Amino acid sequence: MNTLAEQERKLLDLLTISVHRTFADARAAGASAEIFDDVESIARSMTAALPTTHVYDKLVGPFYDTPSLTQWRGVSRQAINKAVSTGTVIACQLEGGQWVYPTWQFTESRTVHPHLITLWQTLRESADPWTCAIWLRSPQEELGDRSAADWITSGHPIDAALELARADAQRWAA
Repeated sequence: MNTLAEQERKLLDLLTISVHRTFADARAAGASAEIFDDVESIARSMTAALPTTHVYDKLVGPFYDTPSLTQWRGVSRQAINKAVSTGTVIACQLEGGQWVYPTWQFTESRTVHPHLITLWQTLRESADPWTCAIWLRSPQEELGDRSAADWITSGHPIDAALELARADAQRWAA
């Protein structure tokens, strides 16, 4: 397992190579330096895809916050709000009102894994978002001591996890 410092170094190394390549290509194409005038905006855009850290990271995270998620997915804040209200994105609200979105729900194509949403919606019928998110990340003996989120994102069928989610949702509702 890598430390944060090691991950930071790797990321900076990869970004440095990518930035150097981009500037070399721009020079070779005869591009004007003006296209890179707003370096602060470029830096914000580049770092928007980085997960943010919160006290809940150990239980459920890491997370994207709303600005990072809109930037990373290339959608509006309104689209994120609609996804939250329709239950098509896993979202939890912090005490200060800020919404956070666990990074593990997203596929490589920046969509939410549909089976995770099925589990989420099943659990949300009976419990608050934090309880449901914690359930999705908690090891389940019936899933080989893996969390439902890990189970699903590893390509296992939803059936076993959905059965567990339904049973716990029923128990919570009783």
